[in-house]
Amino acid sequence: MIEQLRGILAQKHATIAVIDCAGVGYGIQISSRTGERLPNVGDEVTLLTHMVVREDALILFGFYDLQEKELFLQMIEVNGVGPKMAQRILSSVAPCDFLGMIAREDLTALSKIKGIGKKTAEMLVLTLKDKALALSVVTGCSTQILLPTNQQEAILALHTLGVKDPTAQKAVEKAIENLGTEASVSKLIPEALKYV
Repeated sequence: MIEQLRGILAQKHATIAVIDCAGVGYGIQISSRTGERLPNVGDEVTLLTHMVVREDALILFGFYDLQEKELFLQMIEVNGVGPKMAQRILSSVAPCDFLGMIAREDLTALSKIKGIGKKTAEMLVLTLKDKALALSVVTGCSTQILLPTNQQEAILALHTLGVKDPTAQKAVEKAIENLGTEASVSKLIPEALKYV
């Protein structure tokens, strides 16, 4: 398998880059996010790659960084999500925002991504929810984005009161243990302040 290519960027389009490696031009499928980060044509570039072998084609998918590649690899493991759809998701939404939708089980937001219907959104959540925390670390996301909105707001409220992380996050976790996950922000804040 071809895991990485380094060479001269010969062409760059919205979803395809061509890298000249010792006289051979490799066409690589890329997300628009990777495309935005590519250097000028004629400059040296390195892309991480994943090769998809099909009966009728060998397709290289390229990634500017390990975070995007790791998320792509996890997405293509989901039933009903192929490499092209995973690439489309990476083009449509930032990795951290996507992981936040998964962690919060936000099927409505996921379904708004082009090509994702209700069933695919459910499969994404079912398959990736348990992996969202580990993926958020790999992708460099704040783990707060993975929390339900009421918990995020409670943590932000504690920040405005001068409580810093990780103390704020741990205090809100204690408040959730006592009051339950559906507790309102107005109830979470005073309860969390008991543990600061």
